[in-house]
Amino acid sequence: MTDPNRKPRRIVNARRVLAVGTLAATALGNVAQADSDTAPLGGNASDSLLLASAEGEGEGAGASGGEGEGEGEGEGEGGGASLAPEVSLMRDLGFMTGHLRAGMALYEAGDLEAAKTHMGHPIEEKYDAVAEPLQERGFGGLKDRLLELSAAAEEEADVAEVRRLFDEVIAGVNEVRADSSGTARDQLMGLAALTRVAAQEYDVAIADDGSIDNLHEYQDSWGFLRTVEEQAGKWADSDDAAAGEAAGKILEQIDAVKEAYGDLQGNDITRPDPSLLFGAAARMELAVIAMD
Repeated sequence: MTDPNRKPRRIVNARRVLAVGTLAATALGNVAQADSDTAPLGGNASDSLLLASAEGEGEGAGASGGEGEGEGEGEGEGGGASLAPEVSLMRDLGFMTGHLRAGMALYEAGDLEAAKTHMGHPIEEKYDAVAEPLQERGFGGLKDRLLELSAAAEEEADVAEVRRLFDEVIAGVNEVRADSSGTARDQLMGLAALTRVAAQEYDVAIADDGSIDNLHEYQDSWGFLRTVEEQAGKWADSDDAAAGEAAGKILEQIDAVKEAYGDLQGNDITRPDPSLLFGAAARMELAVIAMD
C-alpha cells in the first residue's frame, strides 16, 4: 500500500536529475560552447545535457514517451528519444543482459522464482524495441536463444544447462556489439545511459528510510551495473587509448557506488543512496564526452 505521506518518487527523481544536469553543465564549461549544430548523442557536450535532463521521470518515460508503470516495472528508459539510435541500441542490449545477469545469479543461488522473472523480462519488456535493428543486421536468431533460456528457467532445468544457455545469449549479444556501426564513443555512452537506468531502478527500489521497497528493481539495478562493468572492462583493455581512458573512468564510478549494494536480497547495504548512482552516471557521460 502506498503511504500517502511519502513524496511522489517522480518528483524526487525529477529534482535529483535536474541537480545532476546543472552540475554537469557547470563541469562542462568551455566544452559546451562551440557546437551550435544539433548532433546525436555521443557527439558534443550539449548531448550530455539532453541525457541528464530528459531522463527525469524515472519510472517510465521511454522512447515512446509513454508512462509504463506496472508493478514497480516502469523500467525507466532514460529519455530514449534523445539518444542516437546506436547509443539507444547499446543501452537496450545492456538492459536485456542486465536482467539476465541478475537472473543467472539468482538461479545459481537457488532463488528460482525470482530468477524466472528476470530471465523472462528481456523478451517481455525489451525485445520489440531491438527486434528491427537486430533483424536488419542478421541477428534475428537472438530471440530464439532468449526464449530457450527463459523456458529452461521456467522448467527449472539443471543449473549447468541454464548457465550454458545464458552464456550463448551473452555471446550472441557480444556479436551484435562487435558488429555495431557505432563508434567507441557510442558504445561507451550506451553504458552511461544504462547506468542512468540503473539509478532510476535503484531509486524506485529504495524507500525513504533506506530499506528495500522493491527488491526486483534493486536486483535489476545490480544486473545493469554488472553489464556496465563487464563491457567497460573490455574497453579498458582495448588498443583505443581514448576509449580505454574513458572506460577506466567508468570503472572508477562502478567502484564508487559499491556501497549502495549488498547481496542480491538487499542485505548489508552500507549506503542506500540513489544519488550515488545518478552522480556516477553523470560523471560517466562527462568522461565519454571528453574523449578525443
